[in-house]
Amino acid sequence: MNGDIPLIVIGFKTVTVLLGGLITYFATRAALKTRATGLTFLAIGFATITVGSLIAGVGDQLFGLPTDVALIFENALTAVGFAVIAYSLYVTSRSALVTR
Repeated sequence: MNGDIPLIVIGFKTVTVLLGGLITYFATRAALKTRATGLTFLAIGFATITVGSLIAGVGDQLFGLPTDVALIFENALTAVGFAVIAYSLYVTSRSALVTR
């Protein structure tokens, strides 16, 4: 376990992963129920951010991955996840214009 990371940071990371998982779960349920492409991409975006956070935290704390490498990995997946979320909003607004 990395002694450089305060326990409060690990607590916040845990809350982040749990809430991210909950958001991903609800977005996935909504996407399956409505078959909306935008909701599917929204779920994928949040899943990407959550998985990045989880892998970086586990890699740093349990497998001794250097903290800077874990942060780079986490931030890269966060950026990808936000890009997918932005695309989900574009797809949703685009499909709303088509149906009008």
